[in-house]
Amino acid sequence: MSSLRWKVRRLMAMSPAEIALRAGRMLREHIQPLPKEPPEQTWHRYYPSLAPTVALNHFTERLPLHPQAVSESERARVQHEAEDLLHGEWRLFGYSVHLDDPPVWHRNYLLGKNWHEAPAKTLDYRRIDIAGGVKYVWELSRGQPLLRLATAYALSGDPQYAQTCLRWLSDWIIRNPRGWGIHWTSALEHAIRIFAWAYTLCLVRNVVPEPEAARYLGALLQHAEFVERHLSPGSSANNHLIGEAAALAFLGSLLPDSPLARRWQQTGYRILAREAQRQFHPDGVNAEQAFGYLPFVWEFYLHAYRLQPMPSVVAARLQRSLEFVRNVMDESGYVPQVGDEDDGTVVPLWSEAAHRYSVVGRALAQLIQCEPPPAFSNADDALAQWLMGIAPPVGTRLTATRLYPDGGYAVLHSDRWQVLFDAGALGLGSLAAHGHADALSLCTSLDGKPLLIDTGTFAYHEDPVWRNHFRSTPAHNTLTLDNHNQSEIQGPFLWGRRARSEFAFADLPHLRVKGCTDAYTPNRLCRQVELSGARLIVSDEVVPDGANTAQWYWHFHPDWRVEPQGERMWRITDGRRRCTLRLLGLTGYTAQLFHGDKHTKLGWYSPRFGHKVPCTTLCVETRMPNEPTLQVHWEFLAEQESTQS
Repeated sequence: MSSLRWKVRRLMAMSPAEIALRAGRMLREHIQPLPKEPPEQTWHRYYPSLAPTVALNHFTERLPLHPQAVSESERARVQHEAEDLLHGEWRLFGYSVHLDDPPVWHRNYLLGKNWHEAPAKTLDYRRIDIAGGVKYVWELSRGQPLLRLATAYALSGDPQYAQTCLRWLSDWIIRNPRGWGIHWTSALEHAIRIFAWAYTLCLVRNVVPEPEAARYLGALLQHAEFVERHLSPGSSANNHLIGEAAALAFLGSLLPDSPLARRWQQTGYRILAREAQRQFHPDGVNAEQAFGYLPFVWEFYLHAYRLQPMPSVVAARLQRSLEFVRNVMDESGYVPQVGDEDDGTVVPLWSEAAHRYSVVGRALAQLIQCEPPPAFSNADDALAQWLMGIAPPVGTRLTATRLYPDGGYAVLHSDRWQVLFDAGALGLGSLAAHGHADALSLCTSLDGKPLLIDTGTFAYHEDPVWRNHFRSTPAHNTLTLDNHNQSEIQGPFLWGRRARSEFAFADLPHLRVKGCTDAYTPNRLCRQVELSGARLIVSDEVVPDGANTAQWYWHFHPDWRVEPQGERMWRITDGRRRCTLRLLGLTGYTAQLFHGDKHTKLGWYSPRFGHKVPCTTLCVETRMPNEPTLQVHWEFLAEQESTQS
């Protein structure tokens, strides 16, 4: 897609008010840019008579941390990760890379390529021909390696961790002056650094050199100035706006009282309260239709409201959100990867052993005093221990069959099956940026283990072809007509024509629900999902009006093997659990199993951002019969578990 075409389509997604706001911002940046001054000067501009060491002391008083509460095994894991960093070893989206000392901050260490050293306003972070995807450069500069070194220092008292941490922080500030380079192109990245740097400074407060304190605090002020001027507007107001507002509220609450601090507090908390009601539906589903962003957003609310009382309306939405996740999480801890997911964290005080939904959800539940999700290891208590000094209660999953009408999901539970059924919107706002074309799709777990999966995200800007595939309809457990997507992809985070879906009925006592979508109007498409004993029954109804063919896709978790067993039957097993899939009501069809197919891109699963592994995908295709309605039934029969593995 040409840049001009994308820009026109992106402009069309904006309201006149948003266009006017963006134009006004550009004019302001031209007439009244933020001063290109060293951070020490920024500090003295706002706090001319206050010693920066006094302000740092204020930070540590407002952000108490409890390293003594962290379990011994978690301490060992954190220090091991920090020790690796001292030797230059770090994991970038799960890949091992070797960092320089100090790191080259504008380098994509996975590719060994660097972004240009140039004024930020001349850089287009969407370009992938310079150093690959920008996320692989931004990730290092989110401040989380610094935080890991600082946590290791707080746990061990070993000065080499603190010395390296502060040396790297000073180097980042010197090499990335205001307005220079790729790290001054995103307000959200600034917001995350505000959190990470503030906690880092608290953890190493007793060894911060007095002459450096003004530099560190001034850099925080410069970051917040940038955020305030670049709050995500209108069509871009998704999780980014929550993060940006939270950073203003957080830093404004940490700073000594001043007109600036009060303004940032007021702006930040006002937006956070408003967005909690806009971006979380009353039933707890996030309006972005992207489950992986839930723990990311939870973190922003957690850290901002450590410092101020949380309004009851905000707490209620967050509690419902936690309840929703507890209900879609299976016994193994798996949460369906609905919509986009990029493994985002804000202040990861925990080790890599933690479960992201649990470690953040448990700390947030402790803050708002509600039932937490369960812990799957003692690493899942680490964040709560650091922040509150005590682990939360044991916590539970929910196993309630429930309709979430605002978010557009149904969750069905039986003795052996757990099903998530999607009849919701594509995503949030005019962009629906993080939504996928997954109307009437379902994800299932059998005996506590994921079986039918959402295939994940894999990429954003860095790989347009795979980006489009993983959010396309064929990458989900649903059906297409004439091989067309249900919604029209117009860019990496932009949609044109959108499918609209709704529930037709829900008979929850009998574990039965039906949804319909207008994705292929004038053709009509409905799906009913039912649990009956050991059976999961999916019934599809297509009323054709111009469509010639229909395609069904079933994506199985990589742990399961799928083999044909004669006509219209497939055997599915993980070596212990077994399931038979029967196809009813369809005679003339073709069926293919795909496993890591590079041509069709079927048979791939992305367990986390930047990774894809082979899985099995069953694709069934038929021509439309010369009949008013096509009815197809899929019966998944769970068999008795084998005693042999």
